[in-house]
Amino acid sequence: MFNATTSTSSTKNIRAIAARVLTQVQHGQSLAQCLPAAEDKIEFDDIPFLRELCYGSCRWYFRLNALAKMLLEKPFKEDDEVLHQLLIIGLYQLDVQKKAPHAAINETVEAALKLDKKHCKGVINACLRRYEREHVELIKSLGDNPVTLHSHPKWLVKALKKAWPDNYLDIMEANNQHPPFCIRVNQQHHSREQYLALLDEAGIQASLGKFAQHSIYLDHAMSVFELPGFEEGWCSVQDEAAQLAAELLDPQAGETILDACAAPGGKTCHILESAADLNVTAIDLEEKRLARVSENLERLQLDAKTIACDANHLDDWWDGKLFDRILLDAPCAAIGVIRRHPDIKLLRLKEDIEQLADVQLGLLKTLWSTLKPGGRLVYATCSVMPMENAAVIDAFIQTQNDAHHDIQVYSLRNKDWGIESGYGRQLFPQLAITSEDPVTGEKTEQGHDGFYYAVLEKKKNSCEYKSPFYTATGCPPGSCTGK
Repeated sequence: MFNATTSTSSTKNIRAIAARVLTQVQHGQSLAQCLPAAEDKIEFDDIPFLRELCYGSCRWYFRLNALAKMLLEKPFKEDDEVLHQLLIIGLYQLDVQKKAPHAAINETVEAALKLDKKHCKGVINACLRRYEREHVELIKSLGDNPVTLHSHPKWLVKALKKAWPDNYLDIMEANNQHPPFCIRVNQQHHSREQYLALLDEAGIQASLGKFAQHSIYLDHAMSVFELPGFEEGWCSVQDEAAQLAAELLDPQAGETILDACAAPGGKTCHILESAADLNVTAIDLEEKRLARVSENLERLQLDAKTIACDANHLDDWWDGKLFDRILLDAPCAAIGVIRRHPDIKLLRLKEDIEQLADVQLGLLKTLWSTLKPGGRLVYATCSVMPMENAAVIDAFIQTQNDAHHDIQVYSLRNKDWGIESGYGRQLFPQLAITSEDPVTGEKTEQGHDGFYYAVLEKKKNSCEYKSPFYTATGCPPGSCTGK
């Protein structure tokens, strides 16, 4: 079986380390869990290369694995499973990155020695040499199978096609792209236009986002410490679609707000940047996840109460005071952010979706009881699966109204992002969009992740809302005078 311990000798070959990481992913760990330990063992300048090998191999795993199986006369033994992942990494360099065969093959073979697998050195060499000779025929033999063509697991291809027959191909293509670099400007320090000017002064090409009012896209990724005022809290890295959560919540000065499932804290901080004197409680299941929230709060010089708890167990964390607004960024399958986390393709299973939908509905029912009459709850996921999104809201409304008749659905029909989906709006991960500055002609790639949003408000009483922006779901029996 795989031993996660990395010897000193093996740390000298980045491909060997990447193969160990990929094996850990195969055993159920996410890249976020296993990459940091691997990065601690290598030089700082080698980290981008390691990340590219790991993320890229996960992104194209289903295609590369099909090629590997064709190249191998027989599978590796269980004790040599890390070599299968090494072969995947070698194929990634040849098939996807189009690296020079001589260097890529020699270094990958050398990695087998660093893994103490000298006896399999010849197998790795033979497979990669064969790919070099026969790659045209091998690729042709993959055919039009969407699993290998788009490198997604079979269950996900079928699920996306069923849910979004007109969009599923674009969704999968977007999933395989590198995500654009998007930041959120802290409005407490600068307007978006002011910060764009600071970027220009620093020689950093960027453009304004199209949907979120504080979003800016950079033309390429860079160290956050190169961004003007980053350490002083002038901006944060956050996807444009994720920035819509705080905008929909629309906090007002002095309100009491709950951010449920808050880690890593980007939305928590955005909420606090949006209005003065907010009393924000940020909760998450694990203390170690909340540490990220605290780090972000500290950098931005913001203050929130953080509690590690199960949101469903109100007695463990809630003081009984009702919230003015609640953001429920529900745990989900994360199918909308695969391009940022390509290991999701390997880790997520079909049955996870239904299980997560039950969790989401349970959280929604529980947290609704902590919302003030007249208060607002924003339901958000970074998924494109209707079972986690529109179906959850539908089930909640039907169940809740049978008992309480207290839900008002805020219409999002006037929004210029996403598409209508049930009671909310669905944003798909976007294919890269080129934005051109009308004055300078400079071009920047944009494109947000996949998110779902629904906005629910708890009625004060049935006759108070007369706005056309709301959709009534019924009046409490005996409470409406018809006036």
